[in-house]
Amino acid sequence: MDREAIDRAISDHAAALLMRYFANGTTTDLGSPSVLLSRDRELLRLHWALSSAVLTLTNYLLSNRHEIQSILTTTERLEDGIVRGRLDAVATIRHRRLSGHASAVISHEPSRTHASGPNQLLGWVIGQAWSLASRFSTLTLDSPLYQFSINETLQRLEQSRRLQAIQHISNQTTLTNRPTSNSLLLASRSRRKIYRLAAHAYQTLLAIEAGVPEAITEMLRSTLIAPLEPWRRFELMVCYSVAEALADAEGKPVHLSIFAGDTRQPIARAGRYAIFWQWGPNRRVPAPEPSEIVTQSILDAYGLRNAGDRPDAVVYDTDTDCVAGLVEVKYLTSEDATDRIRSATAQIVRYARSYHELIDASALLGSSLIVVSQGMERIGDADSLPASVPYIADFDGIRQQRLREWARRLQQLSPPASPALHSVAV
Repeated sequence: MDREAIDRAISDHAAALLMRYFANGTTTDLGSPSVLLSRDRELLRLHWALSSAVLTLTNYLLSNRHEIQSILTTTERLEDGIVRGRLDAVATIRHRRLSGHASAVISHEPSRTHASGPNQLLGWVIGQAWSLASRFSTLTLDSPLYQFSINETLQRLEQSRRLQAIQHISNQTTLTNRPTSNSLLLASRSRRKIYRLAAHAYQTLLAIEAGVPEAITEMLRSTLIAPLEPWRRFELMVCYSVAEALADAEGKPVHLSIFAGDTRQPIARAGRYAIFWQWGPNRRVPAPEPSEIVTQSILDAYGLRNAGDRPDAVVYDTDTDCVAGLVEVKYLTSEDATDRIRSATAQIVRYARSYHELIDASALLGSSLIVVSQGMERIGDADSLPASVPYIADFDGIRQQRLREWARRLQQLSPPASPALHSVAV
């Protein structure tokens, strides 16, 4: 499979995992909002600010600002002997009789305003998206492409807010008051494309907040999966697949984190297991080996720091407060995975030293996992391995549910929880 095809397949598989997650999490027998949706709604709203619906609206707005339409209205004016616009004779006579002011004149002066339903919706969408994108930009992200996507969207939203017409609309719109159903109806039926795009962006937000799985998955396909580099996208998909396999083995629901930001929070939970991406709790620095001492002395001579070693993913057992398995992921650009599996094996053994002495690490090694994107044709069968050898799988194996065998293996090798132990808060 060529690189472009496998990238598309990885994105589609990750989107399918998200679809199953939200389809299961947004329905309850009692008709009340689900726990998953109430927990994830704010993160979903942050991702909506980066969605294609908002991006399309801002791009069109910046190129077609003349489409913002004001409406002609009248303002009642009370003047002394001056008529501005249309004279209101009845109101003038009534006011003179009540006030005794013989030269008072009441008239209706024509004026232009942006206080219309479609403009209210347009201003609210731009203001809300800018507010959410600003909050998103303050979060810590370790993906340059992800941060670039946020910064680019925020820049376009700031340019949109500086337009004179949008400023007039913003002065008459507050984010606490959502657009009315009539404003949405008028905008969606407008002959001007800018209002139809604003209506579509707002309807997308409403569908996401309501927990519609198709709307959520379509949005996350571009805002969560696409901004990531291909190798990060593959790692993210593996983490979600690991969580799904463990949830199936545990007979418990899977809880995903749809935001890959704070690595010190688990990206997924499945029963007693929490999956961390590029970080793991209770890690210690092992005593250096002779070759590592020599390497460090060379780096010290050049004034360089040694790069920190960490697994791509860590499966943490919250019942026993210990690491249950390590996951090393390799995204290949060639067809043969032999060399990458060799390096992944060495890394898994080295990582295991951060949690156990090697003499006691056989169970941890046996419950660990190596995943490559392709090139497993020359590798032996992973199902007949000794208990102390890491399990190996590729992307095709993930799609064929091969991780379920690894999950059952991890369960068998995990120590039972002691009643005296309390689960760690992760």
